Amino acid sequence: MNKHEIMCSICRVLVTNHAYGKPLPRDVILKNASFPAHEGDTAKIAFDAVRRKRFITTCGKRGIQLDSSEFGSLIQFLHDECGWERFELELRIKHFEGWDDIQWHEE
Repeated sequence: MNKHEIMCSICRVLVTNHAYGKPLPRDVILKNASFPAHEGDTAKIAFDAVRRKRFITTCGKRGIQLDSSEFGSLIQFLHDECGWERFELELRIKHFEGWDDIQWHEE
C-alpha cells in the first residue's frame, strides 16, 4: 500500500466519524484506517499529509476533524484521488449544498 492509498483510508475514517463533531487523535484514526501493520511509518506520513489538506481542521493535541466549510474540496479530493463514486459521496456527506459545483470526471 502506498501513502496515497493510506491517505484515502484516513479520509474514510474521518468521513465515517464526522457526525460526532469532535476531533479524533492520530492514534485513533490510524487504528481504524485500513493498512497493513508493516506500513505504520507510511501511515504516519500519510496522516501528516492529510492534516495539511484544506478540508481538515487541526485541533492541536486533541487531533483533527473535517472542516464543514470545505466539504467541496473534500468531495473533490475523494472523487478525484480516492475513486469515490458520486452516489457514495452523496450518501455519506448529506449536508453539503454545493453538489452542482463539483467536477465529476466520469469514465
